[in-house]
Amino acid sequence: MSSQIAQVEGCEFSTEELQLFHRYYKYDWTAHGLESASVNQRIDHFVSAVDLPVDTARLRSWLRTMGIIDESEKSDEAKLYDRFEQYDFAAAPGFNQMLAHVYDTSDVTRYAIDERMDRAKAQYYNDHVEPLEYEKYREFKIVNAPKPVCPYQDLWDSKGTDKEAADTLKFANVKTIDIAEFLGSQTDQVLTVDVVNRMLDAVKLAYDQKYFAVALVNSQCSRPEPMFLPALDKSPENSTELLKAAMRLRIELQNLNKTKPVIIFANGMVDASALGLLLCSIDIVTSEMFCVSCSPTQATYPFISLYDWACLSDRQSKVAKGTAEYILCNPHLVLRSAEWNALDLGIGFVSHRKFATSMEKILMAASCPPPHTRDALRKACAVESMYPGPSKINVWANEIQKFFAPLAEGKITLLDLTSQLQKVEQPWAGKYLAFANTQKSMDIANARVSGMQAARSLQYSQALAMELSASIMWSQGVTDPDVLFSSPPLLTTLLDIESIKASNTHKEVSGECPFARMYRKNPERFKNVDLKSIADHRSLNL
Repeated sequence: MSSQIAQVEGCEFSTEELQLFHRYYKYDWTAHGLESASVNQRIDHFVSAVDLPVDTARLRSWLRTMGIIDESEKSDEAKLYDRFEQYDFAAAPGFNQMLAHVYDTSDVTRYAIDERMDRAKAQYYNDHVEPLEYEKYREFKIVNAPKPVCPYQDLWDSKGTDKEAADTLKFANVKTIDIAEFLGSQTDQVLTVDVVNRMLDAVKLAYDQKYFAVALVNSQCSRPEPMFLPALDKSPENSTELLKAAMRLRIELQNLNKTKPVIIFANGMVDASALGLLLCSIDIVTSEMFCVSCSPTQATYPFISLYDWACLSDRQSKVAKGTAEYILCNPHLVLRSAEWNALDLGIGFVSHRKFATSMEKILMAASCPPPHTRDALRKACAVESMYPGPSKINVWANEIQKFFAPLAEGKITLLDLTSQLQKVEQPWAGKYLAFANTQKSMDIANARVSGMQAARSLQYSQALAMELSASIMWSQGVTDPDVLFSSPPLLTTLLDIESIKASNTHKEVSGECPFARMYRKNPERFKNVDLKSIADHRSLNL
């Protein structure tokens, strides 16, 4: 390798010196019992071991340039600044009270936020630990910063992640919910009823006022092909209870997000059946490892956050009408970070290599006290984020507007769409029509389109009830959209959802149907009433 190293313009060391010094850096100190030796001892050994003359002064200069220096050779000033940089500010009493000032700025750039953070840390350290002047610290760092004079530094820089997992537990004001802890050592990673219920219990603990924010993470996402949110268990015997449990968890997360920010660090794959849990918050940070496929050809639980998809174009003016239909019927599309952020479903993208470090920086901001927490968190995300790349969905904006917008508006049916696409003599249309190759995938696509059309005319809580009811019926073999979505869900299904709302269930609801009010306050009064006969009462609002 050393034979490939050569001096380039701007480098103060010659080709021969760089080759020799690189041999020093790659030298096997352990084999010679010098793994704990000082720089002086290593240099003395190296000079006697190699067959070339070594200018030790130049070697020391190169070591200083590259930031390689023995602790014993550091000055007292350098040791002070090392202690300052290693201080655990996340656990420092009262430091989080200073964070509101750090993020109270319109200049949301990495330099501005980092400088304000360093100033706040220096002030706290000086007031509570030992004397330290920020300006002197800053001047010292500038003077002693390693000079980028060696073009081969990347040869010994780490090629993997900067660290395998973020230390989220050190942030006392952030409730961390680690999905990996609930999955345990399952061979087949799936969300069972037990796993979902235990996650629900953890979410309920996050309402404690000592927590300013909640972080949903998966500490096992440092593995190759990481899975952030696995699939709901496909066992038919538990499907109804699992769907109810997942809906409870989803609503609890949404209620929690109204009281404090819930930030999700999705550094891995998400199964479409668990997508509702991900969409409980808009504060989602992804990496290049993130992906989700909504293909109707592979779905076990077909109804995935129908209301969120139905209102996608209404909430975001830059998202073309019909985009949701294009996504949920597409047999090949995989949503990655570029598409996710282009749909405004997330707030940031961080590379997998820097994900753990960036997570810790963002969670430091999440320790900022209310009411500044959410704003501080989003600004920290903006600072850490980078461009995720171009969206594949934007490329098809014209086709979506032409073929799928009429489908979203109810002007054509899915069968009409397939007929139109069959007449399009372009490869993309033929590939897209793969969703109609089997009756099952055609039924799923048709049910999704019908479900979104129904959801657009409902309030959010009603749409959730409809989705749960339709999902249960689908698991029981019902595929007809007229049966799944034509009438409101039965009161017994609605009762399951109403019972888990965090708000006061006896609070008066404006414009509420009198029957609904009486049932909500005292269901026992209706135990002898035929609930099915009044389920068609359209203004019923439970």
